Amino acid sequence: MTTRDIISWNTVIAGNAQNGLHEDALAMVREMGGAGLKPDIFTLSAILPIFAQYVDVDKGREIHGYVIRYGFDKDLYVASSLINMYSRCARVEDSIRVFKITRQCDTISWNSVIAGCVQNGMFDEGLRLFRQMLKDNVIPGSVSFSSIMPACAHLTTLNLGKQLHGYIMRCGFDDNVFISSSLVDMYAKCGHIRTAGWIFDGIKGRDMVSWTAMIMGCALHGYAEDAISLFEQMKLEGIRPNHVAITAILTACSHAGMIDEGRRYFDRMTEEYGIRPGLEHYAAMADLYSRKGKLNDAYQLISTMTTPTGTIWSLLLSACRVHKNVDLAEKVASKIFEVDPENIGARVLLSNIYANEGRWKEVAKVRMTMRNMGIRKNPACSWIEVKNKIHTFIADDKSHPLHDEINNALCELQEKMELAGYVADTSEVLHDVDDEQKKYLLYGHSERRAIAFGIMSTPAGTTIRVIKNIRICVDCHTAIKLISKIVGREIVVRDNSRFHHFRDGECSCGEYW
Repeated sequence: MTTRDIISWNTVIAGNAQNGLHEDALAMVREMGGAGLKPDIFTLSAILPIFAQYVDVDKGREIHGYVIRYGFDKDLYVASSLINMYSRCARVEDSIRVFKITRQCDTISWNSVIAGCVQNGMFDEGLRLFRQMLKDNVIPGSVSFSSIMPACAHLTTLNLGKQLHGYIMRCGFDDNVFISSSLVDMYAKCGHIRTAGWIFDGIKGRDMVSWTAMIMGCALHGYAEDAISLFEQMKLEGIRPNHVAITAILTACSHAGMIDEGRRYFDRMTEEYGIRPGLEHYAAMADLYSRKGKLNDAYQLISTMTTPTGTIWSLLLSACRVHKNVDLAEKVASKIFEVDPENIGARVLLSNIYANEGRWKEVAKVRMTMRNMGIRKNPACSWIEVKNKIHTFIADDKSHPLHDEINNALCELQEKMELAGYVADTSEVLHDVDDEQKKYLLYGHSERRAIAFGIMSTPAGTTIRVIKNIRICVDCHTAIKLISKIVGREIVVRDNSRFHHFRDGECSCGEYW
């Protein structure tokens, strides 16, 4: 081409960028500049996604400066590209700042900033922006719903999720496979696995995302046989498992203690599906071995990894606490501190392991190290949604406006539990205090406070749904089984491992978590 104008340059640059030839696209931008042509809004919209994909915020900022200098920041496409770039680079505050100064934001801009918040863990802010979008009469599209659903799933805001589901149906998006898959994930993570299954059964043209959402939902709720059946059915329908599907099926095997099945899927993933085991697959297998008490097997497996992370070693350290293996715990802890010296969770776990054995000198030593390093333990907390509001509880926290009423409700439950034969397991209290004080500390655990509040605040027979940020302790597990029988309600607790469905004095986990 003898004469190249800005349109021809942009066409080739965009073509390279869209086909993954990023370096070629950037080289052509430089060549275009050498030919005396300056990038315009179309050039910028083409190259900003490259920096988002490379997570190169410094280069992205340079382009942002160019955008401002030449007045392109008023263009919606450029603004949306900047919002997306900052979000992908985990600079959500910058993406929100760009969004706020953008005039006449359209659905694409809203979607970009909402997705950025959700993808970076700012779920409350994502929900706030979504509500604001509706108030501003911006009509959400399919991408809007797909972006916000993970926030509902993470925060377990079931009522809001149901409202969005109704909105989706009214907008006619319920036939959209990706949105339906998001609904499956949301309902499963909010404890409604039956509703998730009903939606899944109605999806036409189910894809990998749909199948994986349902398989993982079954895994989290302990329905391993259903998860395996779905996995095999997915293969029969011609869908080849990807790395996420393998993680889901390994998780299902782990939560059910199905060690032979888990080994089989892990050993065959490379040969049958061409997938090399990643960190998430090793983590699932290490978890499976650990839950079965095969701690040495878990140690050997992790040791075969090229670069095991502190996170995967921490899985084994947690198992050492459950199975009271102090010697291995010390060995594993040293591995963690080699790769991650400031790992808070590992130091807390090690302290708890020593406390469980009554080794208070070692406990004091670990805690002194933490203080010297400026490390503070994150408190265990539980939350429950009542009347569209999230209520958060921390052990022995007195800030809730109904604190006294909650304490009275707990006292009544405690009396009824003791009449039913409850005896506190004080080994779960990791403090050097007498047994009476230990009983009092157990009585104030955050999940019990959330459950008591839920019983007080909802009609008889209503299912109580509580989320906890760490593993539920053995004593609370025993107590909640009794509470479910005493009050005649189903109580669903999601801890950091799985769902527990307590009903009539039994738990769906079968004492395996």
